[in-house]
Amino acid sequence: MFSLHSKMRGYSYFVALCVIVLVNCDEIEDKCNFLDSKLQPNTFRLLSKSIIPTMAGSVKGDAGKIGVIGGSIEYTGAPYFSAITSMKVGADLAYVITTESAATVIKNYSPDLIVYPYLNTKYASKIRSLIPKMDVIVIGPGLGREPETVHLITDIIQDCKNLGKPLVIDADGLYVVSKNTSVIKNYPCPGVVLTPNLREANRLMDAVSKNDSNWYSYWGDCVAVLVKGEKDHFNTNMTVYSWIATGGGSGRRVGGQGDILSGALATFYHWALKTELCKNESQAQLAQSVAAYAAAKITRLCNYKASLEYGQSTLASDMITKIHLALQSAFT
Repeated sequence: MFSLHSKMRGYSYFVALCVIVLVNCDEIEDKCNFLDSKLQPNTFRLLSKSIIPTMAGSVKGDAGKIGVIGGSIEYTGAPYFSAITSMKVGADLAYVITTESAATVIKNYSPDLIVYPYLNTKYASKIRSLIPKMDVIVIGPGLGREPETVHLITDIIQDCKNLGKPLVIDADGLYVVSKNTSVIKNYPCPGVVLTPNLREANRLMDAVSKNDSNWYSYWGDCVAVLVKGEKDHFNTNMTVYSWIATGGGSGRRVGGQGDILSGALATFYHWALKTELCKNESQAQLAQSVAAYAAAKITRLCNYKASLEYGQSTLASDMITKIHLALQSAFT
């Protein structure tokens, strides 16, 4: 693991390696485990830049079709923040599957989102038919914890598991996992990234009865965990791809910030998988790590830039207005 402000040993070697990655990943197929050293901060920055697609010659959908499953009568902002961020980062389409009570509200937030009022057991077959059209799915923002919702989301995760659909699970989606930890156990690659805050991470840790530092290994090789906080900790069984991120951000921990991260992560996740940074058995884990790093970096920068302007008054909606500037600052 590393601190983004720590001294980078082996800097020259890894920069040289990443330049090769950017030119032609096929040439370093046998080096995709990056030998016996952990990746360095600058390596993640360069790999993050390498996954961003060019817009020239693309057609609608090439840059990603992101699904967000969440929302309830109480929480309409969370799925909106996640979905609109996925598009602001660069995805072409964002679908929101939400409750009937939340759908009209979310549609009024933005005409850019495709909103389905199907988050109900009576529409289970409709949800099942929509899942294949989505490249990456975020499950959890604003779900609530009603027993019927928990049951429905468990079934949806199982459907995604059967399809091998890449998932980002956040917020109340993590509550569902804590109540049925086996639902993502041995989830196939390209896998799942869980994004708990410290309180949610402790609940998951207790649920799997793993109180040591490797509790996240319970779910298998294709499930990674990004624990958000003052420092962001990314944990995976492929320890060479684990990291700790600091820097950026502010003391303002505003509601909706985690939803912004989940939407950004979904888009970066799709790009990293599509880029195929390394065509070997660990390519999915590397994609998860690079995508999570990019999402954490962007979220921290958005928070920092918004706080410079709004200070204590910073809101999640202010952070969204800074996404373009954050992308330019981080990856150009």
